[in-house]
Amino acid sequence: MCNNCFEKEYYSFPSEKYWLDFDLELTKKLGSNKMMNEEFKPDGKRDKDDGEYIYECLTCKQKWKLKDPDYSFRGYFLKTK
Repeated sequence: MCNNCFEKEYYSFPSEKYWLDFDLELTKKLGSNKMMNEEFKPDGKRDKDDGEYIYECLTCKQKWKLKDPDYSFRGYFLKTK
């Protein structure tokens, strides 16, 4: 983890505003080539196009997984190994 990606994990996004602020910060990091979108991993459920987005910091090489919030499910942004 470094200041070019994120210095903490988000186990959930407690409100829509919290999520939108995080999403804007992530978008800025992607746009300034500090991070890159690596892949999308579907969760395998037939009736949903749902899964995790994988991102990588181009400085420290830390990989992150993002699950978007959806109604009562609050999502997350966590380090991968």
